[in-house]
Amino acid sequence: MKAVETLARFFRAENERDWETYRAFLHPDVVWHLHGEENRTIQGVEEYLRTIRDAYAASDAHFRVEEAHEAADGRRIVVLLVDDSGMRSFEVFDVEDGLIRREHEFLLG
Repeated sequence: MKAVETLARFFRAENERDWETYRAFLHPDVVWHLHGEENRTIQGVEEYLRTIRDAYAASDAHFRVEEAHEAADGRRIVVLLVDDSGMRSFEVFDVEDGLIRREHEFLLG
């Protein structure tokens, strides 16, 4: 399966708030860099899951992939996401052993 297809399944789990399925896509040493008003680095699966659950705790927002591009070797994917309210983010994912190893998320507004 191509990395971009794996990422589409990851996003589907996020939109469905299926956190057990979502967890299966994360590398044990995952690192998530948030770039925006508050720059923050989240490390490890448990902190990643806690952060994403907290972000959706009082929200029913969903998003869609507007664009996705995969590197020729399948190890990097860049995506442009847009949520229900029109807010956008640009994200870069590094994939290792078929799992998300690193994510850089840039909130665009």
